[in-house]
Amino acid sequence: MKKVFALVIALGAMTAVFAQRGYDRRDESRDVILGQGNRNVYGNNNRGYNNGSYSKRERDEQIQRIRRQYNWKIESVQRDRYLRKAEKKRQVRFLERERDEKIREVIDRYNYYKNNKNNNRTNRRY
Repeated sequence: MKKVFALVIALGAMTAVFAQRGYDRRDESRDVILGQGNRNVYGNNNRGYNNGSYSKRERDEQIQRIRRQYNWKIESVQRDRYLRKAEKKRQVRFLERERDEKIREVIDRYNYYKNNKNNNRTNRRY
């Protein structure tokens, strides 16, 4: 009887562990349902034709996705009851700086391709 009881407890514990949600997969299902983000599901056929550059709309979608992800991370740090106030502030500042860097990278990449595209048009020799 003890073995059966231990087996049931172990099975219940394993079920509870595997039923936990992933940390950064919170918005994934919403993105699929609403048709945002997650380009590998919907496929962007324009990628092969414009040499890696993307439109303003795609840039803005990437920025919104980054903001949404980092806002969720910041909120989870602020809700963490086990962190001290100073540690929360430090982690929030770190996450905000990291978010700003990623947004800046997206904007710089967009501006690089935009400027490069314009330079190629004006420097063509026929």
